[in-house]
Amino acid sequence: MRRTAKRALKSATLAGLVLGLVACSAEEPVSVTSMAVQGLYSAALSDNGSGSLIGSIQHGGSYWRNTPSQRLYNWNHASGEYTPLVSVDIDPSGDYAATGGERTMVLWSTVTGESVGFWNTPGDIKSVKLTRNGDFALVGMDDQTARYFDVKNGGVRHVLRMGSVIRSVDVTPDGRYALTGDDLYQVVLWDLRTGEPQQTWQLDNNIATVKLSNDGAYAFAAAQLGDAKVWSTLTGGQVSQIDTGALQSRNVTISQAQFSNDGRRLLLGEQNRRVNLVDTITGDVQRSWDLHLKDTMRPTGSAVLALAFGAGNTYYAIGSNGFLNVFQ
Repeated sequence: MRRTAKRALKSATLAGLVLGLVACSAEEPVSVTSMAVQGLYSAALSDNGSGSLIGSIQHGGSYWRNTPSQRLYNWNHASGEYTPLVSVDIDPSGDYAATGGERTMVLWSTVTGESVGFWNTPGDIKSVKLTRNGDFALVGMDDQTARYFDVKNGGVRHVLRMGSVIRSVDVTPDGRYALTGDDLYQVVLWDLRTGEPQQTWQLDNNIATVKLSNDGAYAFAAAQLGDAKVWSTLTGGQVSQIDTGALQSRNVTISQAQFSNDGRRLLLGEQNRRVNLVDTITGDVQRSWDLHLKDTMRPTGSAVLALAFGAGNTYYAIGSNGFLNVFQ
């Protein structure tokens, strides 16, 4: 009788483990497109997922139409050279894009493929974000500043000064608010009408990524191998904390984030190729996917570099291995 009970308990435990694994398993993409052979330094998606901009390791920058997949333009900062692009962005209208090299930034027209302007920056670029129609660019740098460039008329509107390297920046489409994350574990909300800080939050490690909802109501930030939180920009209070999961006794680093247009959902991309769809208010994971790998027998991994909400229940993600993934 005892043996039977033990066998029954063992079977129930194994069944529970299998169910747990199934419940935690992620879905695969419905389609993938290769954009680079040897991987990417950086990537960006247009707000609706219709266009992609990549900074490849081997061939510099290129702009793509996603449906059907077609490379439209090759963009580099010097003739005859492939520029290592550390950060790229597509503006909310989809008509302009920015490419950031080590200390150079170029604004491009996605309609004509032509360069609209070229700038030198006083520090090494870490992160670039454009406002609607490419009117302004917020640039986070290693000189402990984020600078708000008037890219079409020239000049710098604001210099946002912090005490360490600014790793990640974001700006609302209308240019009202900015968000910065730095190596002092700080996340700061700025009013770009005055250039003054409005809210400051602290996480438990260097900031890996920051993101604002389109209306500026919510701010998201994640630390490297650490916390990930959503706050109200109006009150400064915490809205939710995202469970980033255990990885060898440490959390997983969230490398990218994107709010839905209504701000109710978040797409979160991790360094370990996982993409999660999360409820902004509760922090609960609703669905999960894994990026495509080149060789599943000898996987080399792929970090999530860009995310977008498409039409209906379609989602887009670009991995550091150079593949565009479409999820449904």
